[in-house]
Order: sequence, then C-alpha cells, then structure tokens
Amino acid sequence: MNEVRIRAVCAQIKAAGLDGLLVCPSEELLFLTGFTPMMCERFQGLFISAGGTCFYVCNTIYLGELARAYGKDMKIYPWLDGESMTGAVRAALEEHGLAGGRLGLNSTAQAFNVMDIAGACGIEFANALPVLEEARMIKTPGELESLRKAAVIADDMFTKALGYIRPGMTEADIRRFLLAGMGEAGGDKCWAIVACGPNTSYPHYHGDSRAVQEKDVVLLDFGCAVDGLYSDMSRTLFIGGASDEERKIYDIILRANLAGEKAAVHGAFIPDVDAAARDIIASAGYGDAFINRLGHGIGYMIHEGPDIKKNNRRTLEPGMVFSVEPGIYIEGEVGMRIEDIVVVTQGGNEILNRSPKEMIILK
Repeated sequence: MNEVRIRAVCAQIKAAGLDGLLVCPSEELLFLTGFTPMMCERFQGLFISAGGTCFYVCNTIYLGELARAYGKDMKIYPWLDGESMTGAVRAALEEHGLAGGRLGLNSTAQAFNVMDIAGACGIEFANALPVLEEARMIKTPGELESLRKAAVIADDMFTKALGYIRPGMTEADIRRFLLAGMGEAGGDKCWAIVACGPNTSYPHYHGDSRAVQEKDVVLLDFGCAVDGLYSDMSRTLFIGGASDEERKIYDIILRANLAGEKAAVHGAFIPDVDAAARDIIASAGYGDAFINRLGHGIGYMIHEGPDIKKNNRRTLEPGMVFSVEPGIYIEGEVGMRIEDIVVVTQGGNEILNRSPKEMIILK
C-alpha cells in the first residue's frame, strides 16, 4: 500500500462529498497499492473510506495472491462461488460503517456487479474518475523520470522503424516490430496502432491486415510503460512520395503541433492551449476534420487527466503531463497527426519526445 497516495485520494474523497471509494483491478489500483490482480466476472475491489480505512472483497480464487501482495495489514473479505457475493460485500460495508453510504467508482467497476451491490447494500454510487485523476495529476520527480525513460524507448523505436518499414509488409508486421523492439529495450505493457492508406483516417484504427503500398501514408501511434508509467507518440510517414494536398495537410498539422506545445506552459488556460492549435487547422479550412481534443493526460494510464480541450476550464500547473496531438482526418481517404508528450514545468514546459517532426518520405 502506498500511504501517501491513499492520503491524497482520501482528501479528494472528502472534497467530493463521498463516504468512500471502490477501486476494482486496474492501473488505478496499481497506483494506490502497487499491485493489481487479474479481473474476471467475479466481483473484487478495494474499498477506501474517507477516513483512510482500506479493505478488500474478493472471490476465494484470488485470496492467496492478494494476501501475499498486500500483507497482513489489509483485511480481506472472501466469498466462494455458490455463495452470495453481495452478502460478503454487505458484511464488510457494515463492519466499516459504509452500508447505505455514497461511494465513488473507478473506471473498471463492472455495471452488473455495481447494480447488485447497490440494490443489496443500499449504496449510492457516483463517478469517481475526477477523484482519482486529481490525486495523481501532478507527477512526482520520480514519476517524471520514468516517463522520460518510456519516451526514450519510444523515440529509439521510431528511429528503428524508419529502417524497417517498406511496401508489401502489413500493418500487423509493423506493429509486431514495434512491440518486440520496445519490449527488448525494457518497456512493459507495450502497445501500438499502425494504419496505412485510407485506414489512417480513423484515429483509433483497430485493424492490422492492410499491406503498405507505394504512395501510402503510414500512421504510427505507440508507446510502453516504465515503472508503470506510459509513453505515447505519433508520427506520420510517407511511402515513396507525397501529393501536394498531403504536403499541405502535413504542414498545417506540424504548425498546429508546434503552436500547441508553445502555448502549453505553466499558468496557461487549457481552452487557450487547445485553441492555439485548433485555430491554425480551422483557418486553413480543415476545422471539421480535427475531430478530437488536442490532448490527454498520461501517467499510470495512457489516457488520464488533464484533458486538453476547450471545456476543461482550468490552468496548467507544474507536474501536469499530457499529449499535444493535433490531427486532420478525412474519412476513408487519409489521416495525419503528430503527437508529443509535454511536461509543464515552473518555467514553461519540457517536450519528452525528441523524434524528428519534419516530413519523412521513405524511399
């Protein structure tokens, strides 16, 4: 258990007017306790009261592993297959004075379990995403160092990819290359999106079967974790040449990326940061094709707070870490983006990704 992080979360629980928090297996549980087990349909989760008391409810198949991970200081309430899960939860909540209370939920709590617990235990559940995000939004010096190391692995992998990608190979071939290379370099939880041709028009493309062709655009979006903290970068490549329209779009995105990063400094109003990049794309006539927020926070999850978007009305503070990733996506035709991770510092910011951003045409 990380007592410092638990205390930080408890402060946010009280500020949100909650009696406690339920955190099911996830990166959020890993952040708070240093361990997260496998999750299946059987309910399990960590309960944290506003006063800082922690206890865990799980099926017996997880009991031994959790007891070893959390030690004797964590009280665990097990339940057997064939017994009442809600009975075990109700007994635990009553013992700790939380029955009938208002509890926040993390991002992985399963709706069918939550509904059963609410009905059987008189619990009112609330969205606790802001509670958990606020508690980890400002990164520590140690966390920032891990983020830097993860970014270096991604940057190095991009350099290697430039010598690997060629016509005829599939998106799956490139994805496997990226994942294997980041793993060999010490990255954990490696991930990658690879899209080519018209598939680049889908920002979170989920296929992998298309083969790279001459004059294709190739979009790479990938990263890994170091000490549980993620990297995330995107670069757009061109195979054998680029049309005048593609060159125009790429130049717009590059200018938007640089403007967004220049604006993302200590004290900046987040809607102004979004606008710094978005206005460039809109003034060039592609405003309707910039369909996503400018950026997302990153840390123990690839997507966490703060979101860099026009309705997040807060200012940037030192230790906040997020992406700046303007893009233009013309459905069924082409998509491009350039993405870096930015750390807000006392004097401005630090760009973690060092990979080149000028147009790269692979011969």
